[in-house]
Amino acid sequence: MLLQWCTLSPAGPSKLSAIRFSSPSRVHSIKIFPTDVQPFGQCPDIIARTEPEAFFLDVYFNAHPVGSPVDAKQKLKAPNALMPTVIPYAGGIVEYAFATRLMMYVGDFETVSMAIYGDVESPGTHSQCASLSLVIRLMFCLKHLMMTGSSLNFRIFTPTLNEEEMDIDLDTAFRCLSRPVVDDVSSEQLHRFAKKVSEAVGPRDDAQSYLIAGILSRSASQTPEFAQALMQVLELETIFDPSTLDEDALFTLLDASTNPDISRLLKASWFLNVLRAVLALPTVTPEMKKACRRLSDRVGSWTVFEQALSGVPDADYTRAALFLKDIGKEEKNAPAYEGVYPLDLMSGMNPSEEITHSEFMAFVRAYVGVASVLAVYAWSDSLPNLHCRERTLGVLRLWQEIPGYRAIISPLLLLPQMTFRLECMTIGNDPPTTAGINAESLLFALAANPQSFLNPDFVRCVRGWEPWSLTWINERERADIERAAKLADEGLGGAVEELVGFAKEGHDAILDQGRIRALRVAVAVIMHTLEDNTESGTKCGDWAVLEAVWGEHTHGLLNYAIDAFTRISVEVKQGFSLTPSPSPTIGLEPLLLVANESLHLIASLHPLSITTTRAIRMLVSGVLDIYSCTDVTSHESLANSAVRDATLLVKYACANVLCALSRSSLDQPKCGSSAVLRTLFEQGLHFDNIDPARRVLSAFDLVLRVLADDGDDLPAGWMPTVIPQILTPLTLFFRHLEPMHKVQLVQQLVSLDRGVLGLGEFLVQGEVKRLASLLKVMAERGVVTQWEVGAGLEFVAGLMEGEDGDWCISALHRSECGTIMTGLLEASLYSKHLGMIAGRLAENPESLGIELRLSIVTTLLRGVQVQEPSICRMNAFGLISAVLETTDEKDRDPERLLWEVGHALSAVVESNDNLSSLDSESVINTLLLFDSPSQSDLHGLTSEQWVKLCTHLETSLPPNNKLSIIIKSFHPSPSSPPTISFLPSTLTLPLYDLISLLQPPAPLPSTPPPKRKSPSQDVLGLVAISPPTAVLRSPAVTGLTKTYTRNDFRELRQLPSARQNTSRLPSMHVDDFLQVEMSSSPLAQPVAPSGDMLNLSPSFNMGKENGYI
Repeated sequence: MLLQWCTLSPAGPSKLSAIRFSSPSRVHSIKIFPTDVQPFGQCPDIIARTEPEAFFLDVYFNAHPVGSPVDAKQKLKAPNALMPTVIPYAGGIVEYAFATRLMMYVGDFETVSMAIYGDVESPGTHSQCASLSLVIRLMFCLKHLMMTGSSLNFRIFTPTLNEEEMDIDLDTAFRCLSRPVVDDVSSEQLHRFAKKVSEAVGPRDDAQSYLIAGILSRSASQTPEFAQALMQVLELETIFDPSTLDEDALFTLLDASTNPDISRLLKASWFLNVLRAVLALPTVTPEMKKACRRLSDRVGSWTVFEQALSGVPDADYTRAALFLKDIGKEEKNAPAYEGVYPLDLMSGMNPSEEITHSEFMAFVRAYVGVASVLAVYAWSDSLPNLHCRERTLGVLRLWQEIPGYRAIISPLLLLPQMTFRLECMTIGNDPPTTAGINAESLLFALAANPQSFLNPDFVRCVRGWEPWSLTWINERERADIERAAKLADEGLGGAVEELVGFAKEGHDAILDQGRIRALRVAVAVIMHTLEDNTESGTKCGDWAVLEAVWGEHTHGLLNYAIDAFTRISVEVKQGFSLTPSPSPTIGLEPLLLVANESLHLIASLHPLSITTTRAIRMLVSGVLDIYSCTDVTSHESLANSAVRDATLLVKYACANVLCALSRSSLDQPKCGSSAVLRTLFEQGLHFDNIDPARRVLSAFDLVLRVLADDGDDLPAGWMPTVIPQILTPLTLFFRHLEPMHKVQLVQQLVSLDRGVLGLGEFLVQGEVKRLASLLKVMAERGVVTQWEVGAGLEFVAGLMEGEDGDWCISALHRSECGTIMTGLLEASLYSKHLGMIAGRLAENPESLGIELRLSIVTTLLRGVQVQEPSICRMNAFGLISAVLETTDEKDRDPERLLWEVGHALSAVVESNDNLSSLDSESVINTLLLFDSPSQSDLHGLTSEQWVKLCTHLETSLPPNNKLSIIIKSFHPSPSSPPTISFLPSTLTLPLYDLISLLQPPAPLPSTPPPKRKSPSQDVLGLVAISPPTAVLRSPAVTGLTKTYTRNDFRELRQLPSARQNTSRLPSMHVDDFLQVEMSSSPLAQPVAPSGDMLNLSPSFNMGKENGYI
C-alpha cells in the first residue's frame, strides 16, 4: 500500500528532511521519480520534481524491533535509534528489516519526489532483504563505478531506457549503464535502447572503440537479455580493428568477455585475427600483449568451462577451474552465473584426467557459494547491518580453515573493496568485537600466503596497523607481517637484498617464522617480475631482475638462490635424522613451502644464468635430501593435511627443477644432465644419518623423472655425450636397486638409447657376470648370497617378460647365463624366475651354445619336477624336444638327462590324475631322442607310474605312433626324488647377524713397506758400520765411550741400516716372516670370524670401496 507521497526540500544548514508516520510501518519500497514524470495515472495533476539529476541520499530510519517479544529483546532496544542506510532503488520492491515511525533524509539535493510503499506494522511480521542477484551486481559488478574515493556510499538509479523520443549518443549510453537496469524491464525497451546504440555508431576511431567496449562491459552484468539485444544489432567487425584497439579498450573487452554471450561473439575468427594483428604491431606495449593473450584465452576458456559443466568426455577440468580463478581476480569480472569439500583446483596441480565431473561440480558450487556470501558481507557492511556482517564474517573465517574453500576464498578476499572493508574493521577495534576479531583472523590467514603481498591494497591495509593496536594478532606477528609488507613495498630491489643477505649468512642464518615469511615474500616478488615474460611476451622481467641484482652491487642471483635453498634443506633434514637431534624451532609446513617456492625460482633463473658444476651438485644434493624427507612425510599417517599438501608441492618442484637443469644445452655438459645424474647416483648411496632404503628409493624416483617422457625434451645427442661420463656411478647405483626398480631403470635407458650405445646389453651382461661370481662363493656365504642370486634372476626375468625383451635375450646369448644355470643345478637350487628365463631362451635355441642348450633342458626338467606354476603353464616337453633336436647326439649327456626326464615324468604322473595337461607327442619325441641301447632306465618312475603313463600316451595319441618303440626301449627304475630347494624370495636375519652385516669388514694387519732413502739423500746409507755416525768424531765422545743426549738413541735405532735383533733370513719379507711366527706361536691369536656375514657382495657390504661413505 502507498504509505506516503511527498516532494521533500532540505531545510537548514544540515540539509535535513524528515517524514513521520502515525504508527510503526514497514517500508517495502521507496520510489524516486525524475522531474516532469506523472507517478500516478489516475492523478494527472501530480507531477514529480527531483533536482538535480543525480545526488547522494542518506536515509535514516527510526528503527523498531519486529517479531515476537522474545526476538525483540535480542534486537535494538532503543526505540529512537536511527539506523543509517541507502536507497537501493532499481524499479522493483526493496524490503528492509525494521519498522519505523520516522524517516530522515540527508543529501545534496534541492527537491525530491518519492512514493513510499509498505504496510502498517503488526506483530508477527518478518524482515526480508534485497535479492541476491541485485546484491551481487551492486557489490561486484557496478560498485567500482559508483564509489567516490574511499567512500562506501553508492547511488543507484534506473537508466532511462523507456524514453522513445530521446536521442542517445555512445557517451550517454556508456554513462547511463553505470547503474543497474531493473530486472522486470520489458524486452521492447531493451531492443529499443540497443537499436539507438547501433544507430549512434559512426566511423572507426579510438574513442568509439572504447565506448562500445565499455557499453559491452557494463551490459555484461545486467540482465542476460540486455547483452543479447546488443549482440543482435552491433556489427563489431566494423568497429574494432588493430588500429583502434588501444590498451584501455582491450582491458575493457576483457571485462566484457566475462559474459558468456559476449565471449561467444568475440570468439569469432575475425576478432582472433585482430588480436594477432595487434600483437604483431611494432608499437604494441607489454600491457597490450598481456591483455591480448588474456582476452584470447578467456574467450576460448568459456567453451572449456561449459564442456566441464556438461561433463563431456575428456573435459579439461583444470583449465576450467583456472578460468574461474582468472575471472575472480577483479571485482567487475564476477561471472554471470547466479548456485564433500571441494578440491583445490585453483593451483592447477591436479591433472585433469584425475578429476571427476562430480568433483568439479562440487568445486563450482563452492565457488559460487563463497562469492555470494562475500557479496552479502559487502552489502551488510554497506548498510550497515551489524548482525548480518558478524554472521557472514564467521562463515568466511570457517571456510578459510578448510583447504578446498581456502583456495577459493583467499583470492576473492584480496579484491580492493574487501581488503578496505577488513582494514576498517581492524582499525579501532576497542573494545574488541567478534566481527573485528574475525576480520583480523581473515587478514592473518591471507598474510600466510606470500602472493597476498603482491596486492598493493593488502600491503596498504597491513601497513596501516599501529603497534599494539590489534586484538587477535599478537605484536610479534604484526611486526613480522609489517616487515614482509615493507619488503613488498620496496619492490624488486628489497627482495633481491633480502635473498642475497640470507644466502650470505650461510649455515649461521636463523630461520624463524618472521624470516621465512620475509624470504617467501622476496621470492614471490622476484617470481612475479619474471612471470611478466610469459604474460607480456617480452624479456622485460629478466632485465628488471638483472638491474636489481646489479643495483645491489652483486651478481649471480642463481647461486645465491641455491645457497638459500641449501640452508633450508639442511633445516628440513634435521627433523628426519636417525639419531637424536634438537627439536626444530619451526614447523615443517612453512619450511616445505619456502623450499617449494625457492625451487621454482631456481628453475626460472637457470635459463638466464651461468653456473658451475659445484653449484649444480650442491643443488641436486639438497633436492635429494628434501625429496627423501618429503617422501617419508607423504606416507606418514600422522601428518596433517596442510603438511601433506606442502609435501606434494615440494616433490613436484624437486622433479621440475631437476628436469629444467637436465634439459639445458649441451654447451655445458658438465652442468646439465651429466652433473644431475652423477650427483643423484652418488648421493643416492650417501647415507648421511637418514634412512638408507628411503634414500635409494628417492634417488631412483628422481632419476626416472629426469629420464621421463621419451627423451624429446632432452638435448639432441645427449646419451652418447652424457652416459660415458657417468657409467661408473650408474653401474654402482644400479646394483643397489631392487629387482623391479632395476627393470624400470634399464627399460627407460634402453628406450632413450635406441640401440646407439647398447647400454641395456652392457648392464644385463654385467649383472649376469656378477651373479656368476656370486655362485662361486655361495657355499661359503649361505642364504644371503642365495637371496642375491634370486634377486638378480628376478631382474633378468622382468626384462624378458616385457614386450621389447628381445634385446635382453640377445644379450644373454653372449653372457655367462649357462654358468649360472649349471651352478644352481649342481647346488640343487631352483627359482621360478630361472624357469621363465630358460623358457624364453628355448624359443630360439639355434643361436645358443651347446652348453647353454643342455642347461636350458635341465632347468626346464627341474621345473617340471618341482611343478613350478610358470613351467606347468608352458609346454615344457615341447620346448625340451625342440632344443634337443638342435643338438647332435654326441653332444648330449643321455645318462644325466634321462635321470632328469624320469624324475620329471614321475612328478607329472603323481601331480595330475588325468594327465590332461601333458603334451603326449612332445613326451614321445623327447624320449625318442634318448633312444639308445646303452641307456634304457628311466630313473624315478615306478612300475605303476610307468603303466599309467603309457596308458595315457596310448589313449591320447593317434594310431601308428611310436609308443611301442618307447615301451620296448625304456624301463622304469625306481629311485628317490632329488632334494631341490628354492632360492629365498625374502631375507630374514637375526638381529645379531644384521648388526654384523652392517659393520664394515675389519682390515687384516700388515706391515707397511719400509721407507728407503736414495743414496743421494743419505751418503751414509750404504755404509755397513753400525751406527753410521760412529765414523764421525764428536765433542761429546771421550775415549771409547759416547754420551747420548736427548733422543739420539731412538733416532739411531730408526735408521734403515740399524741392526735388527731377529732371526729373519735376509731373503725373507717381513710379512712372510710374521705370518710364519704367528702360525707357529703357541699363544692364543685373534682370528677373524667366518660365516655368512663376511665378504658380502656389494649390495650388502657397507664398505667404502663399494660406494658407501
